[in-house]
Amino acid sequence: MSERLLLGMTQSTCPRCRALIPAKIIGYEGDVYMDKFCPEHGSHFVFIRSDVEDYLRTLRYVKPALKPHVAHGDEHAPCPSGCGFCDWHEQHLCLPIIEITQACNLDCPICIVDAGKDEQMSIGEFSHVLDCLLDAEPQIDVLNISGGEPLIHPDLIAILDEALKRPEIVRVSISTNGLRLLEDLSLLESLEARDVVIALQFDGFDDRIYEKLRARPLLDEKRKILDLLISRDVTTSLTMTAGRGINEDAFADMLELLFSTPNIVSMMIQPLIYDGRARDLPVPDKKLTLPEIIQLLAATGMVRREDFTPLPCCHPVCFSLAFFLITENGNRHALAKLLDSAAWLDIIANKAVFGLDENEHEAIREMIYDLWSGPAAANPESESVLNTVRNLLREISRKSCGCFDPRQAFLVGERKIKSVFIHAFQDVDNFDLARARRCCNGYPQKDGRVIPACVRNVAPRCVSWG
Repeated sequence: MSERLLLGMTQSTCPRCRALIPAKIIGYEGDVYMDKFCPEHGSHFVFIRSDVEDYLRTLRYVKPALKPHVAHGDEHAPCPSGCGFCDWHEQHLCLPIIEITQACNLDCPICIVDAGKDEQMSIGEFSHVLDCLLDAEPQIDVLNISGGEPLIHPDLIAILDEALKRPEIVRVSISTNGLRLLEDLSLLESLEARDVVIALQFDGFDDRIYEKLRARPLLDEKRKILDLLISRDVTTSLTMTAGRGINEDAFADMLELLFSTPNIVSMMIQPLIYDGRARDLPVPDKKLTLPEIIQLLAATGMVRREDFTPLPCCHPVCFSLAFFLITENGNRHALAKLLDSAAWLDIIANKAVFGLDENEHEAIREMIYDLWSGPAAANPESESVLNTVRNLLREISRKSCGCFDPRQAFLVGERKIKSVFIHAFQDVDNFDLARARRCCNGYPQKDGRVIPACVRNVAPRCVSWG
């Protein structure tokens, strides 16, 4: 029998009653497990992540936290029962996700929020949420509008306008299954006029995938939605749920779609978690986890394992990302390879979207010029890379009229720097309070609090919701 190695201690949740319970993080047979005990429901030994060596390497990427200016949670309550980004929390907010509706036009068996209720956020409530967010964060790089299905909210356009009129909000995205766009072209025209990023739920190119994840075949409709977005050149991001035995073979086609389609600027991969409605699905002995997804992506030959970096901003095992510069000759280059590794980690230390303040912008400019004026200039691609970067920086300066404008920087750069994100949400089996305390993705509530994503999804019994 293999030896069990103690890697750490934390608090997790009982899979049956969801009470917070003590847990050991264990290395066993090359993978990472959690050994936890509930006084009422006994011991649980659960798989949480493949590749114990990768897990230990990843932990080295922790960076000092950047605290929000204002915290609306109750720091006097035990963590996380007073939740809402308080003094217990160890990171600021990178990506606020505002759920404007609980209504949905699908009934996905993997829905973590159990959408379908007829609950809507009003414009006034949304405006108050934004006020509270901007009290805490001087600039929001990306604001995500979600649900339910946000495209069916009756006041969607007014809600978007409320966000877009705030100069502190750099970019607005909307997470959607896209089906409403096929029914109402005027809605797409309204989104296009506001230059909202469409974060399209897209899980692969086989209807069997959609039958498992979305409860009905959707591929024809998804292709039509993609064709519509491509034909109108609407800035698009793909959101893919990836599950073992479901769509591990889809990554080559997904990367090809990303890299070959100019208006598709990023892809978010979310390993399937077995919570919400998915608690009723058969759970594999070993769920598909972040290290395996990177291996599967690298196996396509289109990206390399080294292209991906843990995001130090949050807990490093939660998030991995890769950025690729698309040069003027159509080739792509991973930024992690182009830039000095220590400087690159500093750039992404406290945010997933980089280069959106003037100091970062200048640091990137100097870093690239220094790099490509040195030994790297011997690279056959050096001239193409440098010309592409020069033109990007000139275009940002031109459109910003001499004063750095983060919105213009984002708009100019997003078509030339494509990204792949992997976000490992937690479920009731692998919930780790230490990870939750460093969460930089959160759900703003109507009362002003921001609930860390995995606390919101996994441990609602610990929190009094507003």
